[in-house]
Amino acid sequence: MRSGRTLLLAVDGLAPEDAAPLREAARVPATAGELTVRPGGPSEPAPALASVLTGTTVARTRVASEMPFLPGAPGVVSAWYASALTAPTLLDAAEGEGAVTAALQWPATAGAGVSLCLPLVEDVRHYQNRWEMAESTSSPRMVAEHLAPRREAGVQLSQVPPDALVAEIAAEVLTRSPVGLAAVRLTGLARARREDGIGSPAVRRALADLLDAVAQIAAAFGAGPDDRTVLVPGRPLVPTVLLVHPNTALAARGLIRTDGPRLASFRALVWPDGPRGALHVRREEGEAVRRLALDVLGELAEHHHLTLREVDDGVGATGQTDVIAVLEGAPGTVVGLSPTNRPLVDGDDPYYAGPRAVTDPSAVSTALLAGPGLPTSPVEGSWADLGATLAAALDLPLPAATGRALRSPAPA
Repeated sequence: MRSGRTLLLAVDGLAPEDAAPLREAARVPATAGELTVRPGGPSEPAPALASVLTGTTVARTRVASEMPFLPGAPGVVSAWYASALTAPTLLDAAEGEGAVTAALQWPATAGAGVSLCLPLVEDVRHYQNRWEMAESTSSPRMVAEHLAPRREAGVQLSQVPPDALVAEIAAEVLTRSPVGLAAVRLTGLARARREDGIGSPAVRRALADLLDAVAQIAAAFGAGPDDRTVLVPGRPLVPTVLLVHPNTALAARGLIRTDGPRLASFRALVWPDGPRGALHVRREEGEAVRRLALDVLGELAEHHHLTLREVDDGVGATGQTDVIAVLEGAPGTVVGLSPTNRPLVDGDDPYYAGPRAVTDPSAVSTALLAGPGLPTSPVEGSWADLGATLAAALDLPLPAATGRALRSPAPA
């Protein structure tokens, strides 16, 4: 691993007009390179950030959505846990070369071999309270040095905004420990935009809080000439204009069985990822079930002006299912999971009104890269390319990477 430290800072839910104040708060120099991530690939934060850490696509990381597709399966893993990943990460590689690493609120890190890990898992069904959840999923060093003192002081995790806790602990970590690679994610702005709407007063407060958190982290990091700062904004959000529940239509045709409002079993099921939904069919089902599911969703797509795209590369998407099609809506569409809800109509849906904003998969996103070995001029690539670029800049092995390391164009 090359000398110098690296801060990988991800910020969910940014709008284009937030870029300038964020750049100033993060202390990103004017000489930083820009990576434009065009439409395509994952649009939701968890799969995108998993691709960044592994340098490969969601098909290989197996973190394909915010919620992993394992409905009702025993021992279900989520995108919070490192066991969800099927590819090694930059954090693994750095630890393997003796570096101290940190991961705070970063997906697919709980249970990883990260020196200072604070995943902030949201999995309340499996833990008695938030302190048990935090201490059970964080690394022993994180618990001993940063969580235990707070618990002893009487801090109530349910009353502390996650980003405030992350920024505070990140600042401690970066000032107390010789961290070679730190991956820090802030989610509060996206949460406010999804829950309260794009331009609400809550969003304005969340943006101010975000800038304060970023400034706190950047000041603690104190980037020098040998250090690298990578600022990764997710795709912007747009107001929700349509909420569709394709599983309601599949349930009406006998392809899903419900237990009250819950999913009991299925032969075909749409698993949502923001404005998209993947049509999973159990592998043992024959052509008749597959064709029926496509016909049902075809009618739904026509009614709501959606796109139903059949795919032939989804064989073995999970241990039990194949993906045979993807349902896609225009920006502002939300695909729901529940098989007992109905499509949004004028006024509030009596079952579920849905988020007020959703990721726009058709939008571009621009990451900023500063420091040795990183591009100094505009380049284009994917989230996986960013991971491969970081691996090359740090001289770290990333054996599962399928992305290409990006470099500044040679002078003409």
